[in-house]
Amino acid sequence: MSIGARIKQARIRQGLSLRKLAKEVGVSQTAISKYEKGVITPDSQMLIRLARALDVKPSFFLRPVRVERIKPIYRKRSALGKKVQRQIVEQVRIWLEGYLDLIFIVEGSLPAFSWPEGFPRVVASMEDVEQAAQDLREMWKVGVGPIENLTELLEDHQIIVGQIDAPEGFDGCSFLAEIDGDVPVIVTRRGMPGDRQRFSLAHELGHLMLSPEKNLNAERVAHRFAGAFLVPADALKRYLDVRRRRISLAELHLLKHYFGVSMQALVRRAFDLDIISKVHYIGLMKKFRSQGWHREEPGEPVQEEKALRSELLAQRATMEGLITPHRAAELIGTSADALFASTFDPT
Repeated sequence: MSIGARIKQARIRQGLSLRKLAKEVGVSQTAISKYEKGVITPDSQMLIRLARALDVKPSFFLRPVRVERIKPIYRKRSALGKKVQRQIVEQVRIWLEGYLDLIFIVEGSLPAFSWPEGFPRVVASMEDVEQAAQDLREMWKVGVGPIENLTELLEDHQIIVGQIDAPEGFDGCSFLAEIDGDVPVIVTRRGMPGDRQRFSLAHELGHLMLSPEKNLNAERVAHRFAGAFLVPADALKRYLDVRRRRISLAELHLLKHYFGVSMQALVRRAFDLDIISKVHYIGLMKKFRSQGWHREEPGEPVQEEKALRSELLAQRATMEGLITPHRAAELIGTSADALFASTFDPT
């Protein structure tokens, strides 16, 4: 990737027009366009001004290419405009390239990812989706109970997991990055409640693992997979074991923290498993909406999970003298002070 392409990438990530960036660095719009097209190359002083305006280090413009074009599948709760989608794509690509740089610096190559046997799997019904979720849990030896840390589980199976700062309408996305073979990647929005984050991770896992027939809606399939993967039917029926006429908020809150999913997701799961009727399901969802609980549920939230692998790689690269602390921090999109704020040094 040329310097010009890097300038364009960073500009799109920041949501800046050619005119706006030109104004920020004190040149014409035509000059910025020529920089991006590689017609002219900015000198060192201009690169510094561009870096400040685009919130990157000057070294960013010289980074090697790790990731070409990506086409993420979005989980979104509201429509994302084209401009915002482009911003998110470039933000994800920049984050992923930094992460991959760290992996190559520390480990020399990417850990090999292999698809579980029978996956990606074609599904033709919601029963197929339920079976796929159960089969994947068995292959990954998850057991029949709650998944304590979904992020850790995904990373243990060589799926790259990350978080970015993104608009409220974005919950997550997934895609296959072509880097020495297909590498699965899942990204979620930083700062979400843990129950929403976990459901988004499982939802995106569904997109990666399943290929729905044309008669099925891909989003509904991923939603059903997430529910089945995080809240297995047999596990939920141990606590809600008969067809219920009423379920209390106290029950839902306890189960929320047991399974690590939202109360609304549990209500939907109970409906999908025929534990509650459609009338009861609709009534509960209307109550959540009327109370504003569809945005922020009552009671204590589930703690957000943190993807630790990139931070651990950055710590290791620094401790082994492979790169400087500032370089390590740059690659994972933080500051050196933040990266080492929690470092324990008994000396």
